[in-house]
Amino acid sequence: MTVAVAACALNATFHERAEAQGTWWPTSLTGAPTGRYYHTAVWTGSRMIVWGGQDGGGSFLNTGGLYDPTTDTWTHMSTAGAPSGRVYHSAVWTGSKMIVWGGLVAGRVPTNTGAIYDPARNTWTPIVTSAAPAARLDHTGVWTGSKMIVWGGDDGFSPFSDGGIYDPVTSSWTTMSSTGAPAGRYWHTSVWTGSQMIVWGGSTDDNTGGVYDAGADAWTATSTSGAPSARFHSAAVWTGSKMIVWGGTDASVSHLATGGVFDPATNAWAATTTTGAPSGRMEHTAVWSGSRMVVWGGYDGSQNVITGGIYDPATDTWTPTPTASTPPPRANHTAVWTGLKMIVWGSSAWPNTGSVYSDAALVPPPTSTQFFAVTPCRVADTRNTTGPSGGPALVANAGRSFPVAGLCGVPSSARAVALNVTVVDQTDLGDLRIYPDGNTVPLASTINFTPGKVRANNAVIPLGRYGWIAVQCDMPTGSTGQTHFLFDVTGYFQ
Repeated sequence: MTVAVAACALNATFHERAEAQGTWWPTSLTGAPTGRYYHTAVWTGSRMIVWGGQDGGGSFLNTGGLYDPTTDTWTHMSTAGAPSGRVYHSAVWTGSKMIVWGGLVAGRVPTNTGAIYDPARNTWTPIVTSAAPAARLDHTGVWTGSKMIVWGGDDGFSPFSDGGIYDPVTSSWTTMSSTGAPAGRYWHTSVWTGSQMIVWGGSTDDNTGGVYDAGADAWTATSTSGAPSARFHSAAVWTGSKMIVWGGTDASVSHLATGGVFDPATNAWAATTTTGAPSGRMEHTAVWSGSRMVVWGGYDGSQNVITGGIYDPATDTWTPTPTASTPPPRANHTAVWTGLKMIVWGSSAWPNTGSVYSDAALVPPPTSTQFFAVTPCRVADTRNTTGPSGGPALVANAGRSFPVAGLCGVPSSARAVALNVTVVDQTDLGDLRIYPDGNTVPLASTINFTPGKVRANNAVIPLGRYGWIAVQCDMPTGSTGQTHFLFDVTGYFQ
């Protein structure tokens, strides 16, 4: 069965209007964090969080700020309980909190410490170090929807070929298998596909990599046939089905204007065209807009640049980014994609400045939406064995994400799903807020409950990154309660 749905109502959930096409404008300096580079940045769904890094005097910073591009304003981050200042660390966004881990701290000492930042409460909570990976820097970190995976890096002397998986719900670390893992490396790239982490390139100066299956705790080598040439300090994005790697430098200090598209389903590479590509560079940024990769900035071997390019993998073509009104040339900056715009910020040369790039061509136009019914099918039940669609139970005042697309007849092209959600075995009163994974936690609840009473409700929930949804379990402050949660899909929109 198909049912036409008014496009404006559903599409309002997914799109705002891009203000201008191919336009740059500066971020506000009022209230901006201290200038820095080698920092991290994550997108919450409504704000960019910048944290850590090094200032022009060489001091390692434990400060940061939250930038709202809608109002062009900065909000101060608390330093109470924040991790020690650091560089070369990792940061991931869980859907409701930012997790910072590892890096180099004062005295140029590697660390295996970290903390979780809650922007709703402006508070920090330390991460346990028991069973954590060895102290390191220049590693990578990805968020799986329920856990953080860190891998690789070095301790200042030797590269690592291991990593760890951190579960913020249980506040515990699990060791990853090293059987079949790529050789130790740093300055590599990694992306999360929705079920696997792909690691590639890096300091080994070869064109090897590996695909880590988190469910099976197993590695598979990436093919080198047709792979880009060896490189480090490149950038990589995940398109939803493939990884695109571009740029970087190699052992001969050549700055590369080449790249490749890797398909994990076939373990095969395809080269990106060099026609119209940006000039070769390293320490640049790349973001995925949903249809194209946007590369900007970096160092070309003689200077920082203000140029960039937009790569369309569907047509294997490049379009240059405009240079009018760009931020000053920079490398070692950060970039995030908001769903509509790219925000770049910081650098060694222009440390507390940034700019927002808006291009309507990067945002798919709204389309009419149809509803497709499916036979009711259970997608997840936390009473089942621990796993992405199973246990453990939801605990008080914590969030968790669940896969939806690809299950129960919901295709990867689905934009929203119709659900029946149920809570059972509650040990305290509270509510659940269900929303697209990767977005900001909404204010409105999806279902409210009291202890020991089965409750159910219907909801239409947009799908977030990787086709997942996120659930925030709210209970009274200080509660140690929990609830089991299950949901069935009855249809999807696309």
